[in-house]
Amino acid sequence: MASALGCPVDTQGTVVPVDGFDAESDAQVLRKAMKGMGTNEKAIIKVVSKRSNKQLLEIMQKYKVLFGKDLIEDLKSELGGNFENLVVSLFVPCVDFKANSLRRAMKGVGTDEEALIEIIVPQSNEQMQEVVAKFKELFGRDLEKDIDSELSGDFKRLLISLCQGARDQVTEVDEAKAEKEAQDLYDAGEGQWGTDESRFNQVLALRSFPQLRATFEQYRKLAKRDIVSAIDKEMSGDLKQSMQAVVKVVENTPLFYAERIYRSMKGAGTDDDTLIRIIVSRCEIDMVQINDEFMKTYKKSIGTMIKSDCSGDYEKLLLALVGED
Repeated sequence: MASALGCPVDTQGTVVPVDGFDAESDAQVLRKAMKGMGTNEKAIIKVVSKRSNKQLLEIMQKYKVLFGKDLIEDLKSELGGNFENLVVSLFVPCVDFKANSLRRAMKGVGTDEEALIEIIVPQSNEQMQEVVAKFKELFGRDLEKDIDSELSGDFKRLLISLCQGARDQVTEVDEAKAEKEAQDLYDAGEGQWGTDESRFNQVLALRSFPQLRATFEQYRKLAKRDIVSAIDKEMSGDLKQSMQAVVKVVENTPLFYAERIYRSMKGAGTDDDTLIRIIVSRCEIDMVQINDEFMKTYKKSIGTMIKSDCSGDYEKLLLALVGED
């Protein structure tokens, strides 16, 4: 059984709120770890990898009350590189983290289209509306206008549609509608010369996840292939990736993120921005399921890849966050 967001209802994070939480004690531990000569990275990892985002925010507030110092500034002065980025990211409120990630994906020269897809596609209506509001609050900018200026064509239109947070909320499936819209999608793509991308946009951006799953199943029966394969055949570039991402999130959200994590470490070098973004944003939600899908798909654990691609305290904290410390 799956939720309206496409995740199994029994999703489980590898980071959970610790019992007997004491923000003051944890603040003392962090202060001691950074006071004097040298830094006790092991103590920092022990705290930040075993506390929920809400608990870390309480620690940050308590730290300022106790010591009159900003915890994030102290961490930045003591740490460096990817380890610093990962630690600091864990102290950012979830909605702020999403808004910051979207801004980063569009700031400066070029646009990280894959990051935009990964962040925007899985959001529920409420989550998307919160992100849009937070983006405006933090940067004084309109997310939709930024997307409009950075992107083009049908890809831009799809992301703008998703940013409205206006997906149907009905959880009951209308089988007749699923059958009709499967035919509509077939006629808009494989069933004609050229592709009517706007029809795909309308269905994928507006229908509830349960309704979309029913439509995708009807499409398999009609076309004798899954809709991901049809999109691969009919579309290209960022539009293809975003349309396929919607389908993958609807059908199996943990698998979608497992594939993204794998790609971030596959081949030469590591896409640390993507790796950090996904692990920070999913470690309290469905990292257990992401781990399971990763193992089923790639026959090895996320931790195994982390050990081969990362090192030092950065590696240790990543392993702790994915439950393999």
